[in-house]
Amino acid sequence: MKKLSSILLACAAVFSLTSCEDEDKDRLDINQITTGAILRTIENLSATVDRSDPASSSMGAIVEFDDFLEDNTLESVDVYIQFIDTTPDENFEVQDVPEAFVTNIPASAFDATTTGNPTAAIIVNMGDALTALGITNDNLYGGDVFILRFVLKVTGGGEFTSTNVGSAIATSSAFRSPFRYSAAVVCPPLPGEWIIDMQDSYGDGWNGAKMSVTVGDTTTDYTISSAQGASAQYIIDVPVGTSALVFNYSAGDWESEVTWQITSPQGEVVADEGPDPPTGPVKLTLDFCTL
Repeated sequence: MKKLSSILLACAAVFSLTSCEDEDKDRLDINQITTGAILRTIENLSATVDRSDPASSSMGAIVEFDDFLEDNTLESVDVYIQFIDTTPDENFEVQDVPEAFVTNIPASAFDATTTGNPTAAIIVNMGDALTALGITNDNLYGGDVFILRFVLKVTGGGEFTSTNVGSAIATSSAFRSPFRYSAAVVCPPLPGEWIIDMQDSYGDGWNGAKMSVTVGDTTTDYTISSAQGASAQYIIDVPVGTSALVFNYSAGDWESEVTWQITSPQGEVVADEGPDPPTGPVKLTLDFCTL
């Protein structure tokens, strides 16, 4: 009998399956499965890692075990963490800290759901992850990446993970079993009152131009209306613990009349642009990662 062709061919290392036609790429004939198992992602809990306080962050996923045969072959899940330092060294190479073992999740930690399949939330505190990797907060910088990897162990000695799963099993809507999750390091913005001062040299407003400010997950647009005329000032309150602060300028008409400044809570002017200010994300002179 022939192996699965096309998209399921990549899954041969994970499933011992027999014949299937191309039109059945994302289908499994349960009667033809002899062995194999997945950890279907119910919810990806990995977001970002706060550089200033990694222990306040975590990453992981809610996963559902499925061996398709209802044989209850789940034994345990080994959890590993890897750190990628994206800041190039003197040789302009990205540094990769070797993967470290974090913990083992036994089958007893999984609970049956309405589908009948065992489900568990596998979560790693990033403070514990740093300890396992042997690194500290000082090793972290914005843009660095953590990789969390699960190794599924089944009775009889089988192991399934990101290195022996095909792309169809890892990414398709039916299976969603990548065994691997990532989270980027972010540097929280300076909390407090940020000030945007806007000017229009002609005195008739910004004529469609605007400054969009994203605080956390909320974006608000600011401009000078025709009624305001020559200038406007806005105070942006950034609470402690805010995950992101982004200023983005969009051009309007008569850009030669437009100028603006952004002042940090420390009273430092961290951006001063115009006339004809550049469009797009505003580059601040303040590096949040050095705070």
